[in-house]
Amino acid sequence: MTASYMALYHKHRPQTFGQVIGQEHITQTLVNQVLGDKVAHAYLFSGPRGVGKTTLARILAKSLNCPNRKTKESEPCNHCSSCQEIAASRSIDVIEIDAASHTGVDNVRENIIENSQFKPTTSKYKVFIIDEVHMLSTSAFNALLKTLEEPPTHVIFILATTEAHKLLPTIVSRCQRFQFQRVPYAILKKHLEAVAKVEGVKIDKKVLERIIGKSEGCVRDAISLLDQIFAAGEKEITLEKAAFLLPTTDAETTLKFLTAFVERQPLAAIQTINQLVADGVNLSQFMIEIIELLRTLLVESISGETELVAPDLSEEARGQVRQLSKKISQSEIVKLTDLLLRRSGEIKKSPLPQLPLEMAAVEWAGNSISPEPEQSNHEDNNPPNLPWAEEKKTKKEDKKEEITLEIETTKTKFTDKVRQLVSKRQITEEEGQEKWPSFLDLVEKNFPSLSFILRMAEIKEIKDNVITVSVGFSFHRDKLMEKNCQKNLNNLLQQIFSENVLVTAIVESKEKETDTGRPVETDELQKIVSHLGGGITS
Repeated sequence: MTASYMALYHKHRPQTFGQVIGQEHITQTLVNQVLGDKVAHAYLFSGPRGVGKTTLARILAKSLNCPNRKTKESEPCNHCSSCQEIAASRSIDVIEIDAASHTGVDNVRENIIENSQFKPTTSKYKVFIIDEVHMLSTSAFNALLKTLEEPPTHVIFILATTEAHKLLPTIVSRCQRFQFQRVPYAILKKHLEAVAKVEGVKIDKKVLERIIGKSEGCVRDAISLLDQIFAAGEKEITLEKAAFLLPTTDAETTLKFLTAFVERQPLAAIQTINQLVADGVNLSQFMIEIIELLRTLLVESISGETELVAPDLSEEARGQVRQLSKKISQSEIVKLTDLLLRRSGEIKKSPLPQLPLEMAAVEWAGNSISPEPEQSNHEDNNPPNLPWAEEKKTKKEDKKEEITLEIETTKTKFTDKVRQLVSKRQITEEEGQEKWPSFLDLVEKNFPSLSFILRMAEIKEIKDNVITVSVGFSFHRDKLMEKNCQKNLNNLLQQIFSENVLVTAIVESKEKETDTGRPVETDELQKIVSHLGGGITS
């Protein structure tokens, strides 16, 4: 009869304080307490899954009850019957309780409260290890409080939980609390290499990086993935051999996807999305990883220290994050995060799960800072042999109209974009002033009503092929900035300057009076009305 196979995470489970990795701030404190014989009556171990909470609870129980442990030593011998029984979860003096399946008050009374009254059979201490303690009901917690506050001298409680925030404050206050952390990349990598060496398997560095990236600092998850790869029976594991066994949603894929967004390459992003769908990856979970990576990117752009939020990233991945942070501003990271959060929330409601992400890729690419890609895409949508050149021209002019409206509020910021879009040659201030009367004559010939407004206007600035004029009334400005009016004026300006030139209007109030004793606005309005053959009565 062949022996049953033991999973790697059981086989390589730490048996001493020194073998626990990544939790030195906790193990050292417990070692000092054991050596000084100052052990607390209740402990609370909280933190992520698979980082050593239950393991360290067992080691502490073994150390306290080991008859062979010397006075100046903290480690259990792991050879005596007490150590072996505790390691195998067979000790009658170390009671492990899964609170997830024993939530009721009756179980607490029978298994903990009543049992704690009896002295240990063969050991020094009776130790209760309550796993996932946050799952206990409120009545069970209340029943436990008194015993937890004043337990018999021979009893020690070790509570373990992944969700400490769900515990009653009265429970937490009665315990010494230790917060476990995710194991950093370098420490976990060294540990996995040691496990592989013991198992006689040579494993590629890239495979280890993918395992660590997927395990998110969880030792048990990392060793389980390693066990899954070892099950193939290979003595040398390459990235190609492991590709079919490892989950595909890893740091490499998320970086590839995010890079496509940062570089505004929607096709690359869509190809990545569809490959994930083909591989059966949960897109909602994938988006959580993307958001986490965006957060890392934001911290990197602010502090330059990726390790602050992503200690499990490989050095190569950190290098890619640093490069990405140079290609995108902090404000763009915030906007991209908002976009992906909104679109990822639509995944479950969409008939095609990938559609919201594909839309996000196209939407983000369309928000490019440079207007040229939008213009070229707009034109490419026209039929290739379209005989009406005027239609293309109209679309270009519509684009100018949209830009002109935006100049009204953000003229100084938008000037460079306008210059790139509409012109190659810059008209000078002198040229603009010199040809302005000819432009007004042409306006009067074609659009008499606009001529009245423009003749009352004053040129304030000519810069980057944008002529800014001031008018006395807001309704004049509104008229000049109308879509059709802008198109007509731009066509006439092009005839005068042989260049694409835009005109924008601002309102400047004039309060001073003229020699007639009336405000300037009234005199100007009188001139306009006179052109129309009327007058203003006082």
